Amino acid sequence: MRQGKVKWYNGKKCFGFISPDAPNENGNTDDVFVHSSSLKEAGIRFLNENDIVEFEEEVRGDKLSVTKIKLIQRDEESARRFHERRNERRRANEERNQHEAKAPRRGFAFWKK
Repeated sequence: MRQGKVKWYNGKKCFGFISPDAPNENGNTDDVFVHSSSLKEAGIRFLNENDIVEFEEEVRGDKLSVTKIKLIQRDEESARRFHERRNERRRANEERNQHEAKAPRRGFAFWKK
């Protein structure tokens, strides 16, 4: 298995890329595509930037793709920032929902006089 760092991963889009530490047996050092299905098989819920992972890869459609993945070390700083951003979005959504619940909806019927 090769090791590498997560370059980026988007949970909404369900994919990301890993930058390998060393070239594979073919000498390829390109970034490796990782899909959420690989994470699900490994029991990993999400990846953050700079997480260190071990992975196996195969060529699919002229691109390297992860087949098996194992989380070695979680980058705590990236995880903390992710949780802060998520909590901010949740608070903003709650505030918006509370504001919408308080204010009565008023429609404007331009065809009525």
